[in-house]
Amino acid sequence: MKNFYLPASLALIISFSITACSGPDKPAEVKNIDSFETITEQPDTVLFWTVNVENRIKQRVYQDTITITQPESVVNGIRSIYPDIPLQFNKISGDTVYVSVDSASARIDDMGSFGAGEYIATVVLNLTSLPNINFVNLDIKEGSHAAPGVFAKERFSRYKVQE
Repeated sequence: MKNFYLPASLALIISFSITACSGPDKPAEVKNIDSFETITEQPDTVLFWTVNVENRIKQRVYQDTITITQPESVVNGIRSIYPDIPLQFNKISGDTVYVSVDSASARIDDMGSFGAGEYIATVVLNLTSLPNINFVNLDIKEGSHAAPGVFAKERFSRYKVQE
């Protein structure tokens, strides 16, 4: 009797394994499809414009196929071209986005007047491209080339779009 149970048990295990592995492939079950769509629709890094301050030109980088609403995505885009300046999103209040640069690691003043102006223009033009945002409150360490303040979208309205 002992010999009968061992082969029968092995045969049963093998048949279950074959049955479980044979059959059509099924697509993976996707749970919470809304999260997937949100990631697809709201990229985590967006840069709308690159800026040439000297010629007052802005060149489109991102063409709206969907409306970007998250300032964090734009801040990530700005950090991608200015990795040495740790811009942080703080909040939105009304039509103003509040961002800051840690004063301990601020390198804006090291860029000279031209570089600092281009950085500020990049921050303001990109963040005010968000719907209903007209101002950027930029909290940075005051230096000889840059100062904190509230920057209006209209201040950069004379920048021409370069194709």
